[in-house]
Amino acid sequence: MSRLRAFAGEYPLVFVITLAILQPVLAIPFVAVARVLGLELTPLRLIIPTAQSLFILWFIWAMGWRRMSGLTGTVRNAHLLIYPSMVLFVPALLYGSVEIASGWAVFYFLAVLATGVSEEGFGRGIAVPVLMKYGKWGAVLIAAAIFSAGHLTNAFFEEFSTIEWIDKFGATFGFAVLYGALFLRTGSLLPLIFLHTLVDYIYVTSGTAGPFVAEAIDVRIHLALAVVNLVVGLYLLSGVTENDLLTTRNSGSAQ
Repeated sequence: MSRLRAFAGEYPLVFVITLAILQPVLAIPFVAVARVLGLELTPLRLIIPTAQSLFILWFIWAMGWRRMSGLTGTVRNAHLLIYPSMVLFVPALLYGSVEIASGWAVFYFLAVLATGVSEEGFGRGIAVPVLMKYGKWGAVLIAAAIFSAGHLTNAFFEEFSTIEWIDKFGATFGFAVLYGALFLRTGSLLPLIFLHTLVDYIYVTSGTAGPFVAEAIDVRIHLALAVVNLVVGLYLLSGVTENDLLTTRNSGSAQ
């Protein structure tokens, strides 16, 4: 792993992009086996993100990046988590909730929890510290762009209008900038995993996204949230100090 850490330090962008490609590739064997055996694909909604989250957690541990990734240590500036804690309820406040069988409610909560672990573990816990070679702005913005690009793979399975393309990228980009800035300001990944899980779960239970869609959230509202998240994220990022960067500066060193 020492050679891999050295590679991450010397070629951070290549390292992050490679890992971004590798993580979704982990889903291929599961899908292939399910199709060959003629199995129902729904369980893969939990199995695949669980496998990806275990891989990311193992990778962080094996690289010796537990502290750097924010999985250990204290939480600084906890008051900054108030905004993301409030805004995540917007879909539920506007659209209410849909009826979901209790078993499926638990199933999808576990699925989005695993997704929160894998996406925050990679998008913030690994990508941002590794990309710190480009400074705080470069690290958060590049990591956000890679994170957003990874979510555009849905375009292979759905048809999007121009405004929907903008919405898909804008929403994930604004979210990633906000959470990247919060990662640097708080120094912890754990509250972000918790908030990410709640964001996804509220979209599912409000019927505005996911398997129980009743009415997709208005694209204008979604884009407005993306813009606000981006503005707040950039503002928080501007306030990142040298003290905030102490645990993320040396991305290639073992912790």
